[in-house]
Amino acid sequence: MLISEKASSADNQQETHRRMGILRDYTSDTIEFSLELATLIALLYTDGGVSKHGVRSWRIYLTNSSQVAIKLFVYSMVAVFGIAPERIQVKKRYVTHYLARVTSKEIGDYLIKTFGTFRTLKFENGSQSPAKLPLDKIIKYNLVADFLRVVFSMDGCVKFYSAKEVNGRSSLRKNICLACHHPKLREQYCSLLKKLGIKTTNVLSDNVIRIQGEKDVKMFAEKVGFIEGIEVTNHSRYWVGKKKNDVMKFMLESYDNPSYFLKLFNNNR
Repeated sequence: MLISEKASSADNQQETHRRMGILRDYTSDTIEFSLELATLIALLYTDGGVSKHGVRSWRIYLTNSSQVAIKLFVYSMVAVFGIAPERIQVKKRYVTHYLARVTSKEIGDYLIKTFGTFRTLKFENGSQSPAKLPLDKIIKYNLVADFLRVVFSMDGCVKFYSAKEVNGRSSLRKNICLACHHPKLREQYCSLLKKLGIKTTNVLSDNVIRIQGEKDVKMFAEKVGFIEGIEVTNHSRYWVGKKKNDVMKFMLESYDNPSYFLKLFNNNR
């Protein structure tokens, strides 16, 4: 093969690797814990993950229906590891969802070595993964609210609806919930919320953390809230497509004007 042909072949291979996201990365030994890194691991603990790719490499990924979340993942990866945005593949998946991923031995090695596993579901044999949050770093760098905001934006919801009481009258149900199947992580999320003065209920039977009561719901809204632009998914009968922050605002307004919202719900049954 001629030298020019070899060079062309190498360039083509390099470009193929670039598109596939498998270029070699050089992660610093002194990456500081930052808002961007806290954001990234919050995404990985919820709708993302780090999984083996081949024998030695890793796939770092996020699956979500929100382009806001996907863009945040891309931004965080670029900010923390200095890779080009083009390295991260983004494609449509399951009609309503997007998949963002990058393949990298070095980035995967760093994340797993520093934070351990991001797996939150049980293994096939029924055992629980050893996942745990880096509480000390999140607290030390004063990123509790920022970290929780991402977590609740991904796996949290506003439960605001009307229901019939035993006497047949309707009343409003108002709470903030976070779904998490990992018992250790639920305990740690509750611990972080407590740091902010927010009381929670760890509902073991439902794998859910619940925040309820006017005082604590308002405190959550003031100190944590949701990422702007994140919408309610089709799991909600009344609020699908609405922004989570807007639904939370309506819920807060209902404490002063419950009859208006009861009428609203009853008219939409």
